[in-house]
Amino acid sequence: MENEKGIVKLTRKQLYDEIWALSVAGVARKYNLNYGKLIATCKVENIPFPSSGYWTKKNMGKDVSNEIAEFSGLEDTEISLITKDAVIKRVRKAKAEVVEKVHTDITEELDVTAEEDLLQKKTENIPKWSDGILDYLDETERNKVLEYACNLQISQSTRLHKMLVQYKKDIADYKSKLKEAQSRPYYNPRHNKPENEPEFFKEMSDECMTRAIAILDTVFKSIESLGGSINSDLSVKIRGDIVRFRMVESQDQVKHEMTKQEAQALVKYNDDIKNHRWASKPQIRKYDKVYNGKLRIVFGERSYIRDNDSEKLEDRMGDILVTLYEKAEENRIVREAREEAERKRVEEARRREENRQRKEQEIRLVKELVNKAEDYRIAKEIREYIQAMIDSGNEDITPEWIEWALKKADWYDPSIATEDEYLGKRQHEKSAEEKEKSLQDSIRKSWYW
Repeated sequence: MENEKGIVKLTRKQLYDEIWALSVAGVARKYNLNYGKLIATCKVENIPFPSSGYWTKKNMGKDVSNEIAEFSGLEDTEISLITKDAVIKRVRKAKAEVVEKVHTDITEELDVTAEEDLLQKKTENIPKWSDGILDYLDETERNKVLEYACNLQISQSTRLHKMLVQYKKDIADYKSKLKEAQSRPYYNPRHNKPENEPEFFKEMSDECMTRAIAILDTVFKSIESLGGSINSDLSVKIRGDIVRFRMVESQDQVKHEMTKQEAQALVKYNDDIKNHRWASKPQIRKYDKVYNGKLRIVFGERSYIRDNDSEKLEDRMGDILVTLYEKAEENRIVREAREEAERKRVEEARRREENRQRKEQEIRLVKELVNKAEDYRIAKEIREYIQAMIDSGNEDITPEWIEWALKKADWYDPSIATEDEYLGKRQHEKSAEEKEKSLQDSIRKSWYW
């Protein structure tokens, strides 16, 4: 319970029970505490708390009983927890100093400003993130990102991020080229505008651009401190995936105030009509759209964070950082699904090509087998014919003829494959047509020589 304004007092056992019932984030929301400070307190007081994966498994109905860390130590030791809206002039307890030191070790890289008499930053607009937020990160990285998100504040005292410096220079260069182009005769904005117009701050006034740059400067530096990087088009790379977004200033529709030239054109038109002369009515719009100073940062087509009556983007820096991480994770899932689909497509194409090649090879081997078998059959028939001629006792069957005929049988026989003095080596694997053509070619070559 809350004993003093801005201080919540719980025993170690009460805090342990509530954390394992609600989660650290749930307890932080219940008592209006800073999430990072509460984590630091638990570590100092040696109070175990669930990992981010614990709640995911539990919500999926899985058994998490073996992941519950047992409570140890004194149960009734009282812990004072400082709420987010507390302002304390000085630190009265040594334990609070230890908690602040642990917290400082986590957040010392942040570029934020703070008053020396504040133990707890005034963070009225810390987003109410759900327990599952950033649960795809390991616990250490998740806690670090959330700690950054909870403590982000815009600082005007640091040097502007180098990508923003370059982008401002690109805008100035483009405006100079545009002014030069507009000064030329017959300038047409559709065809004569310079190329490579910087697009990021195109949909906002110069006044709002100053705000947008300050917001981006803080976010960019935090992303780099967390291991990400910034691209020249002001998109960000988080955990290996690119997140593209834009910043837009809203516009109000106001009644159009007629210019002097429009008024003159309208008077002339009315005079022409009154005097029965043909005239084309001037096109004068009824409304104008004017920038109203309200910024929004847009992620994709439908997701955005915007200024409203109670808070501005500067008050929701943590939301912006966390959303960029969430979009990076969404992009990772889409990218990996795309890569997996491409891998499967390539694998399927490779498998089909292998099958095609195997089929072609099988057809070729079968044809060669048939062709060799045909040669073997001929060789066998030649030998049978030789034997039949010998058995017939024909006087024309001389030893020389028998020797010659047996050599031709060996030339035909693929199991022997004798090379003939005149016919060369028979290509047993080829078809009869191919063999005949090969013989004819060899004859023509002999004629040539």
